[in-house]
Amino acid sequence: MVMILRSALDLSKSIDDYRLDMYELAKNKGLSDPDVIKISYQLDRKIILLQKMLDASRS
Repeated sequence: MVMILRSALDLSKSIDDYRLDMYELAKNKGLSDPDVIKISYQLDRKIILLQKMLDASRS
């Protein structure tokens, strides 16, 4: 259980970092830039993984 929570905290930090990177890149290149879309896709995957981890820890 502790390991899952540690992983969830690390993943949450990673999500925050990706989010900041995406905002900065979108501000400079625009929302339709391929790099922004790529980070957005990766961010979505990380958020889904975090949700699954949190759901598993509640079970």
